Amino acid sequence: MSQTREPPPHRRILQQNKNHLPHDIVLNILARLPVKSVLRFRDDPTNADPIYLWNPSIRKVKRLPDSIYSLTHFDRVSTELAYQSETNDYKVVNIYQMPGPNHRWFEVEAEVYTLSSNSWRKIGISLTNNIVVSPFTNKTSTFVSGALHWLGYISEAAFPYMILSFDVNNDKFGEIALPDGQQLLPQGLMADPNSLMVFKGKLAFITLGYRHISGVINYEYSDFVISHRNSCFIWVMREYGVHESWSKLFFVKFENINYVHFLGCTSLGELLVIKNGVYPKFNAERRRKVIVSLDLETLHEKDLGFQNAPHIANSFMESLVLLDGATELSG
Repeated sequence: MSQTREPPPHRRILQQNKNHLPHDIVLNILARLPVKSVLRFRDDPTNADPIYLWNPSIRKVKRLPDSIYSLTHFDRVSTELAYQSETNDYKVVNIYQMPGPNHRWFEVEAEVYTLSSNSWRKIGISLTNNIVVSPFTNKTSTFVSGALHWLGYISEAAFPYMILSFDVNNDKFGEIALPDGQQLLPQGLMADPNSLMVFKGKLAFITLGYRHISGVINYEYSDFVISHRNSCFIWVMREYGVHESWSKLFFVKFENINYVHFLGCTSLGELLVIKNGVYPKFNAERRRKVIVSLDLETLHEKDLGFQNAPHIANSFMESLVLLDGATELSG
């Protein structure tokens, strides 16, 4: 009777791993491919998708452990990185949501990864309202005053829009009301009409256009609203957490545009704007879409010369984090 001989240990290892490549090799391969080639093989995002921390200063990357919710049916609507200054640590916050009973509202869950412990843990969201992060899922959060901030939505509320905050130091979620009179989406240009940003270290809220009050039949008022549909207003919270400290600091009216998207502010307080202008078809020298920095004090614009518009812009500070215990990218 013939017997099947077991392969030697080194052959077993090769057989088990022949369809598996280490993460550092995969990352090196992807880093050398053109972006279009990588996008061709992109699948729809799922909760099982891995999350990587990348430090471009030292070209090192770290794959995070699998999420607690990786096998659930919750939709991950936001993944954000924050710095905890009190402990010199970094955290990654995931927010998930799924339809609640009768699909009338969303249930929201969260988890936090801490770099020092290299682990995830669930975080409760105990708020007075049922918060929905969408329809702002295409927005990144704003990190200021030791907290992450998202524009959120309160289901079944007369004034539904608010700011969802997460304090990185105590892992607590909270609610911040928008400036008075700014609770509803404005009419006019509806492309990204509301945004959060950091203006010179302060939490800021920018809104585009005046809100048209439904049911009001007043031609002068309607003409005023239409004439200011391309105007933006920037509110700044002078004292963090104090609603009364919201102040309208700037008013900017854009000319000859049909689309505006706000990317944020520079450390000097210049507003970064993507503008899609209305130009004559025969004027081929001017690009329809331009990215400019706008000095809010002088209203001077500077074309930044980007050929392709980015989806997001964020500040970056050089650091040696991930110097140990991470994979180095080569090439």
